[in-house]
Amino acid sequence: MGKLLFCIARLKIMGTFIGFVFAYFPFLVPIRKIMQNKKVLSFNHPSACYPNHILIIPRKIARNIFCLSDEDFSAIIEMAVKIRENDDRDFVLLINGGKRQDVMQAHFHLFTDNLASRKELIKGTGKTFSVSNKLFWKQIISNLNDLLKQNGVSETSFSMFVQFEKDIKPSLYFI
Repeated sequence: MGKLLFCIARLKIMGTFIGFVFAYFPFLVPIRKIMQNKKVLSFNHPSACYPNHILIIPRKIARNIFCLSDEDFSAIIEMAVKIRENDDRDFVLLINGGKRQDVMQAHFHLFTDNLASRKELIKGTGKTFSVSNKLFWKQIISNLNDLLKQNGVSETSFSMFVQFEKDIKPSLYFI
């Protein structure tokens, strides 16, 4: 049943409906919730591609990353960190945009990995930040299109991710 609903959710016309359900009726979605609050909820990905693959979804209608506020980003980051707080392994928080986004509701993938290392991204090329720095997300959101261009990434097809490593400040990357 979950796989069928996931296939339906991938239909482009379902984005607003999915956002509406997660915003107002999350109890109707047949998922095993990991954590939720007034802003976001998380659950195991129905078609996991990565180890410990979790989805974190804003509880509002937001078709893509450009519809999210800095408060939404802060809530998502805080939930990701809380989910992984007792886990010493590296983890990634990733969002796809444009053609890389399968479901037309903004959602973040949280999984165990070191994507920066695996993609051979140069240490120090990501933007480091403090998890509690809400101003960081305000700057990212207000300059997202410019940041994509600066990183040579098109807003029509991109991935943005935060790499969390033990004892190192998280870094934001665009690919």
